[in-house]
Amino acid sequence: MAAAIPTDLSWATQLGEIPETLAVRPDLRTAMRFLLAHHEIPVKVTEGGDRRARRKAILDALFAGELALDAAIADTERQLARDDSPHRTSNLVFASGWAKRLVHTHTSVFYSWAVLEFILASGATRCFVPHAPAESATSACSRLLAGKQHDAAALRDRLVSCYVAKQPARAPLVPNHPHCTHVIAPVGAPVGAPVGAPARAPSPQIA
Repeated sequence: MAAAIPTDLSWATQLGEIPETLAVRPDLRTAMRFLLAHHEIPVKVTEGGDRRARRKAILDALFAGELALDAAIADTERQLARDDSPHRTSNLVFASGWAKRLVHTHTSVFYSWAVLEFILASGATRCFVPHAPAESATSACSRLLAGKQHDAAALRDRLVSCYVAKQPARAPLVPNHPHCTHVIAPVGAPVGAPVGAPARAPSPQIA
């Protein structure tokens, strides 16, 4: 039988709440830093020289609470500038806003991965994807994932396959695209109140 997940834990309801959630969830902070240290998310921006190590150092400082989100984006733009990249002439790799998309996407990946591992370690099998205020109503993640319960192992495996193994996604996942603001939470857990505001429980819709 699955162990009950404590109801007094805080969970983010969208990407922008991750930093403040980590401030009161050292366990998730530690889990994200562990996953970051042991897994690589291959992207063209970090190819060449020690660029992967530079990216990891910036993200680790962000996850550790030593950098704010905006500062991490600024450091990424400066330390991973195109000058020493083998793709420095590519405006596709270094399209406008590339640093913000990289930091947001990788923060979302490692947060959602850490939450999924927490859920599965507790013995639970289902997770919940809250609606995000900035979500696009027409996106696959909004239409097919948000506001519903899902198989936690399936979403974890989909995330790893897409972002770590770089296999094309055959079904929606979290995060589902570079501008995705969705995150994952346990079923029935209060979400959206990481700093003491009244929490709300997600709806019980099942996918």
